[in-house]
Amino acid sequence: LLLGTLVGAQAAPDLAQTLPIGPQVLVGQLDNGLTYYIQKNSRPEKRLELRLAVKAGSILEDEDQLGLAHFTEHMAFNGSTHFKKHELVSYLQSNGLKFGADLNAYTGFNETVYILPLPTDQREAIEKGFLVLQDWAQGVSFNAPDIDLERAIVLEEWRLGKGAQDRMNKVLYPKIFEGSLYAQRLPIGTQDSLKGFSHDAIRRFYKDWYRPNLMAVVVVGDIEPHDAKTLVETHFGPLKNPDNARPRVYANVP
Repeated sequence: LLLGTLVGAQAAPDLAQTLPIGPQVLVGQLDNGLTYYIQKNSRPEKRLELRLAVKAGSILEDEDQLGLAHFTEHMAFNGSTHFKKHELVSYLQSNGLKFGADLNAYTGFNETVYILPLPTDQREAIEKGFLVLQDWAQGVSFNAPDIDLERAIVLEEWRLGKGAQDRMNKVLYPKIFEGSLYAQRLPIGTQDSLKGFSHDAIRRFYKDWYRPNLMAVVVVGDIEPHDAKTLVETHFGPLKNPDNARPRVYANVP
């Protein structure tokens, strides 16, 4: 009882304050605005995890882009500047990674995050891992035939999401988020949009929002921080922000 009283008596946290970052994390920003977070962690040995975090999710979709933040995530595994279709997944699986279990990504209302674990006992694997993240950032191909083939896969995800939870959400979300764009921008999108969106619509989403000043690269694992920093600078320093970039707005919740 005394412990409960003491805990309850503590001052409420200031939710406007930024969470502090520990001294073990190397944080920096490139000239193009990309932020990096690097931490050496030798347990487990010879393992490394890379993440590309993009501050862009379904909340930024235009009316002709419903579901395309998530669809863009799918297209990142369908060919890029340095990896042909299927070559990326095949290469990563050759390093012992399982698609879905290890190699993965997710899309939310406000962010899209790509997750890439790697072995560090071969330098080539590390170099190629950073090249993969570089391609995800600004090298996805978006070939028209690949977009159309991927529609069936994303529509199946949409179909599998149907059920009691989905029916409840359709009632709850418009009330929870009444008056907010969040009520209209579920990441999975709509059936009509996924079937009928134009190729230009998804390419436009990628061009508008996949830019270095809305990105962070996270590097944690059995690697020296100065080495990781050099790799980040090499692969992400040349990325460009678009001219007349659209403002990254935040949806209100009344």
